[in-house]
Amino acid sequence: MKQQPALLLQQTRSNLVEQEFYGYIVLFDKNKCVKNIGKDCNYPYFHRSSAKPLQAAILKDFKTDKYYHLTPEEIAICCASHTGECIHTTILKNLLKKGDLKISDLQCTAIAPLNKEEQKKYENNYSPLHNNCSGKHTLMLLICRQMGWDIENYLNKDHPLQSAIYKKIQELCETKEELPYTSDGCGAPNYATSLSDLARGFYNVFCTKDYEEIKNAFLSHPYLIGGKNRPDTEIMMLNHYICAKAGAGGLMCIANTSTSEVLVVKLLEADMQARSIIAIDAMVKLGWINKINSTDYTLLYNKIVTTENKKPVGEYKTLFEINDFVD
Repeated sequence: MKQQPALLLQQTRSNLVEQEFYGYIVLFDKNKCVKNIGKDCNYPYFHRSSAKPLQAAILKDFKTDKYYHLTPEEIAICCASHTGECIHTTILKNLLKKGDLKISDLQCTAIAPLNKEEQKKYENNYSPLHNNCSGKHTLMLLICRQMGWDIENYLNKDHPLQSAIYKKIQELCETKEELPYTSDGCGAPNYATSLSDLARGFYNVFCTKDYEEIKNAFLSHPYLIGGKNRPDTEIMMLNHYICAKAGAGGLMCIANTSTSEVLVVKLLEADMQARSIIAIDAMVKLGWINKINSTDYTLLYNKIVTTENKKPVGEYKTLFEINDFVD
C-alpha cells in the first residue's frame, strides 16, 4: 500500500493558495488505540531530537539519577534541544563537574546558540555547550563515567552506551524489529520507527509511572527543554500537563499526562511555523487547550500572513478535524 499523506494546512495570500503542507498526525490513547490522519503505512521515520526523552530513559536502568543525585533541572537539560542561554550552559557546566568531565570531552560541534541574542555575546567564540544537543551528550558522558566505559568513542554505534540506548528505544517503542540507523546532526546515533511506535514510546515515558523523573522534569522546567521561541517550550506553556519534544524534519511529539494521550505530528516539509500551527490546532480540536489568539501568542503560531509593514494579506488554515482520525 502506498503512503498517502494528508493535506493538513494551507497558506493563502490575497485569497489564493500559495503553500500547502502535507503530512501525518497520529493519536495514541490510554487504551493503546492508534488513530491516524493520513496513511503512513508504518513507514519508519527518524526520531531526530524527539528521541531525547527516550534516550534519556536509560538513566533509570543504570540508576544514574541516583548515582549523581540529578535534580529535575539537570534531567530536563539532558533531554533538551536548548537555545544555549546562560540558564542552560550553567547547568551543563555543573553536570560536567559531577562526572569529572571537561567541555572538550563533548563530541558535539561548537555551533552558534539557537537564541540569536546569545549569539551576539560571543562573537563567534562558541563552545560545544552552546550546541542544542549538548545536554544529551553530557548525559551520555556521565553514564560512561559511571560505568567505567571509554568516553573517547562514546558516539560509536557499537559502544556499550549506544547499544543500551538502542535496546531502550526498542523496549519503549515495543518493537523487536531492527531499526534503521543514521547519524543525527550532532553525530549521535539516531533510529527510525513508525510514527505509531514513536507515539507508543512517548506514552511509555510520559503516561506511565516508570519514568516519573523525566515527566516531572518536563512539566516543571519547560524552558530548559527548549528556550526562547522554541516550539516545544511554547506548547508546554499552554497546558501544565503537557510534555512536548520537537525533532528536525517536521516532527513534533506531545504527551498529555492528564488524559494519557500522545499526539505525533510529522510534516513532509520541515517548516517550523506550519508544524506549530498544526500541532497547536490539533490540541485545540482535541480539547487539550482552549482556543488561543494567534496574533497575541507567538510568532510560531501566527496564522496571519502580512507584508513587511504588517498589513494582513492572507492566512494559514488547518484542513483537518477530529473526525478525520481513523483507526
